Amino acid sequence: MARRILLNIIFSLILIFSSSCSLKSPQTILDDGVNRFGSGKLEENYQLIHDSGALLDELIDKYSGSYYYPTASSMTDDEHDKANESENPHGSKPDESQTSNDSNITEVSNMTDLMRIFHDAYDKTLEQIEFTTVGGFKVDIEDLQTVYTQLQREDPIDVSGVESWQTWNMGDKYHIIITYSYEIEELKKIKSETVQLVDDVVKKVATNGLSDYEIVNAVNEYLCDTVYYPNTKPYEPITHTAYGALKNGVAVCEGYACAAKLILNGCGVECDIEVGDCLNGGGHAWNLVKVDSQWYQLDVTWNDESYSRSDYLLVTDDYMKQSRTWDENNYPVTPKVPYTVS
Repeated sequence: MARRILLNIIFSLILIFSSSCSLKSPQTILDDGVNRFGSGKLEENYQLIHDSGALLDELIDKYSGSYYYPTASSMTDDEHDKANESENPHGSKPDESQTSNDSNITEVSNMTDLMRIFHDAYDKTLEQIEFTTVGGFKVDIEDLQTVYTQLQREDPIDVSGVESWQTWNMGDKYHIIITYSYEIEELKKIKSETVQLVDDVVKKVATNGLSDYEIVNAVNEYLCDTVYYPNTKPYEPITHTAYGALKNGVAVCEGYACAAKLILNGCGVECDIEVGDCLNGGGHAWNLVKVDSQWYQLDVTWNDESYSRSDYLLVTDDYMKQSRTWDENNYPVTPKVPYTVS
């Protein structure tokens, strides 16, 4: 009797397989089974299969290395004197509209003061900054990069188009020339249009009644639908901006992350920009998002290029550490398990 039951089961399985073989290959059936087995597993005891194999390597190799800081160089005394005597980098002599000379911010005693003076300069698209440090405070190139990153985390539009800095100091007196990737008037238009582009997307996404999770998911889907990563290097400066993502539909990781932050903030969801290095040493930018009072990791760029658009949606620090590193002291800590929809 048992033998007959076993034969019937085998015969049934053969019929099922033969009826579906024209639609699915044995490998596809196997893959489907693996996927079904994996569904519902918690991250703490199961890692996505493709994240330990070829896809993860491809994501690391192809979709990192595009985040960069503006370059910096020092001016000699002769170069500084020549810069003061000649035209500035964009062809107009420095005047009050192109130099930060506000008496309230010309004395810099700490990083907060430095951030304030650079915020003012980037907001007004100034090309030159002059200030005096007090209380023994000194400024170096690393400080300029720190300020740039912090201001980008607050408002990516402000730092759009910043290409490089030239620095000079004599004792406590500092003179910094800011070079942009665009002519000043063009950059001002880009910044203004970015605000409108973000507002337009917010109106599409922020439907009344959506939860924070639903908004984050909708923004992730929107960017994956409308933006693609450029195929060739060198990447155009515009691809590093939210404008590149929202206007042209082409962006590298920095552009994706800036666009995600601006849209989510506009929808009332807290979002931060996180910067680090992938395991191959390539610079990378992604996001942190606050949902149900907890911070979670979000990488829209990799969602757009992965097997699933949710592979890097509201996941944990531990999950992200499979592919990248970052200064953990600078960012909020996530829970030990990824976000689950209740």
